[in-house]
Amino acid sequence: GLNYEGHEKTCVRSTALLGLGIFNLFVSMLPPTAMKAAGWATGFCGGRDVALQQLRMCFEEGGLQAPFAGLVLIGFAVDVSSFLGELRAEREERHKEARQILDWANERYADAFFFAGLESGYLAATCDLEGALEKLDLARASVENLPAFLFLVNVRKATFLLSLFRWKDAGDAFASAVEVYRGVGRRALCPSLSLNSHLCYVRAGLQDRAAEMLSLCRSYSKEKKKWSPLDRTSLQQAEAAFAEAQTSPSSVNDFLAGPEASPEASAEDEEASAASDHKKIVWRPTMLLYMKICLVYRGVNFMKPDQAEEFLALVRAETEEQKDLDGKLLGLCIQAEGLRQRERWKEALSKALKGVALEPGVSKEGLKSGAIHFCHLVSAYSYYAQGQPVAASEALSSLSRLGNSQHFFQKQVEFKATHLRRLVGADFEESYREVSVPARSKARLIIDLPEGDSHLQWDWVLEGFSIDFDAEFYPAKGSEPLKLLSVAQHPAESGPSEGSAGPLGPGRVELVFSNSFSMLRAKTLQCRVQPSSLKVTQEAR
Repeated sequence: GLNYEGHEKTCVRSTALLGLGIFNLFVSMLPPTAMKAAGWATGFCGGRDVALQQLRMCFEEGGLQAPFAGLVLIGFAVDVSSFLGELRAEREERHKEARQILDWANERYADAFFFAGLESGYLAATCDLEGALEKLDLARASVENLPAFLFLVNVRKATFLLSLFRWKDAGDAFASAVEVYRGVGRRALCPSLSLNSHLCYVRAGLQDRAAEMLSLCRSYSKEKKKWSPLDRTSLQQAEAAFAEAQTSPSSVNDFLAGPEASPEASAEDEEASAASDHKKIVWRPTMLLYMKICLVYRGVNFMKPDQAEEFLALVRAETEEQKDLDGKLLGLCIQAEGLRQRERWKEALSKALKGVALEPGVSKEGLKSGAIHFCHLVSAYSYYAQGQPVAASEALSSLSRLGNSQHFFQKQVEFKATHLRRLVGADFEESYREVSVPARSKARLIIDLPEGDSHLQWDWVLEGFSIDFDAEFYPAKGSEPLKLLSVAQHPAESGPSEGSAGPLGPGRVELVFSNSFSMLRAKTLQCRVQPSSLKVTQEAR
């Protein structure tokens, strides 16, 4: 279709570019094996860069499908990009492109709902939540009689209000979304959004509304439907909330438990509870709300620095209140992910590693929460962002070793990990050189140091077994060499070996990998020298 020369060729080309761009964009987010299978089955191939290029061509050529290509480009820039965890510098460049497309759309499609909705996402992504809410209110007026679009507006509005800590307003917006669906006979997502509304009202101290939304959520447990994992989990959590309220003597919790209609109703409730897994769930409504804000809706991305700090302080305080390891792990996970969204990498890594350290004592239900998986993922992001691809790769390997067991964030973690593995692999290829050391031999990397003082760093990772390593500095004036580091029999299972030196004058540094003690087995490793501007040559001897 791209090179079609017949009737309406511009329409055919525009449609082909849009279709190929969307297809390649979708396939680029699949795991590598699935990506290859899709390419083999369809005959098309191309990664994310190719996909975005095709969509840009479709938009810039101004053909029939240009508005739709613009919508996809904006959506990727303001939503998918943050979902994947692209770094802020990269997202900001995408935001510039999104702003240009939105300005174009405002001139041509001033009242278009989809562009207005995406502009609200753009404003939120650039930390203008008040502007995002104003844009949604304007968009709402045009879809009052379109339930599907009205539902989307209410849910989106609720997520933005959560990031502003406007608990009552967020609860109202979630409740409005539920009422829209109930008005057209839809049930999917109603349990989850009812529970969200309940959590908001609890946080706002509105007992009446909290009890009402909890009762509404629980009412869906009696309906015969194959609920999605999200709704099924919400129903279990609602039962846990109800059970917690029954055991608490406080007037607030008594009220949240709702009225006891009759002995028959109580018996039905007990039967429903027995059929669920709610007894395994520790009810922590405040922590659950913070988890949804940060991990589900990625709300810290929308917050200004002072708002993000306030949110993190709230999570820290709630984490300290937790009496079990599952609760502490969830709190550390939320803090780590919030810090990752703010790109405070050292702090994010510290919280993530503290969470990982709790793994041996966490219950099965704690593992199912996905918090430990998120901690591994955040540690991998943090290592990568700090220029440590080897450590990032090891963190991703640790994540893989947890297996594909079902947990709450399984799909989200899989998509993010796939994206990060591609980044780490590309960075590894660009930054590291492979060094092969035959049996009974040595290999040297010679680093030339220019005039003046130089600082350098190196790190290497062995693919298997063990190897000896020495680093020496040879001054240009011919004086005695200086031993910088010596490592004997470094085993591969110990992970990467790192070193640094400086300031050093002109001369050369030799990194020597010795396999002299091995009579039969060759060794392979990957080594990186920084700064990358230094000249590095390899010799074998």
